[in-house]
Amino acid sequence: MNDDHAEKKYLMDSAGILKKLDRIDELLTLPSIAMEVNRLLQDLDTSTKKLSDTIQKDQAIVSKILRLVNSAFFGFQSKINNIPHALMVLGFNTVRNAVVSISVIDALSMKNVPEGFDIREFWKHSVAVAVTSRRLAERTRLCPPDDCFIGGLLHDIGKIILAQYFSDIFSNILILIRAEGRSFSDAEKDIIPLGHDRIGGYLARQWQLSEDLVDAIRYHHSEATRVYNLDFLLIIHTADYIVNTFDKDSGKIPMTADLRKDAGTIMQSQLETMKDWFPDVATEIDSACDFFLREIKE
Repeated sequence: MNDDHAEKKYLMDSAGILKKLDRIDELLTLPSIAMEVNRLLQDLDTSTKKLSDTIQKDQAIVSKILRLVNSAFFGFQSKINNIPHALMVLGFNTVRNAVVSISVIDALSMKNVPEGFDIREFWKHSVAVAVTSRRLAERTRLCPPDDCFIGGLLHDIGKIILAQYFSDIFSNILILIRAEGRSFSDAEKDIIPLGHDRIGGYLARQWQLSEDLVDAIRYHHSEATRVYNLDFLLIIHTADYIVNTFDKDSGKIPMTADLRKDAGTIMQSQLETMKDWFPDVATEIDSACDFFLREIKE
């Protein structure tokens, strides 16, 4: 801990936060269907039938996956009627990421939220970062696009944990944001020693998500370089930066200190041509929000 942090009187110390997280049983359980699909896809011998049978144990998930793959977000001309067909057309990884995405939004869409926190706006931002991450991956060919989608979708899940289980701390952060016009990640540094990024990374590890996902969630606001997949992290970081700063009217993105230097170097071409490719991404974001947020009330 640096000298600045040592002088601060936080509302709760790191040990207290982690201890409370460990006591929250329901927090540390990803819906069972997503956990099982994740486990199966770590086995290279998993068959289409076995994966299909597992997914079809949860008919609510089946219904949502089929709605998703037949939505404007994917844009297939012919209708996909069942999970085996979806696996054949989209591949194991895309379907796995769809299961995890749907499960996480269902599990973390709070009913009772602290005053001043708009859960729908939170997920709109997350979906926007997800879609932008996928497009950056497609354009740079640095990482699988579908993996980057879920990385973008989950990057801020630590905020949900703060809002749901540390509501007093979360409310104090919101007060500071409103009073001083600071970003969430900046304001929380004055309130707690563990930010939403580290809390989200802790949760992702408990959920047994992949190491690149854990790192992308934990370090999307950091300068960490010793990570499992730096390219993956930089895509999520850059997508978050773009969604937060891009001016659709002017077609420009302001260069600020919030963007990592290595991300600016690797993504220079993408940042310079934003006005050319982001309008299509904005349309994709709208389609994705229509699907993922349809059950989250305004």
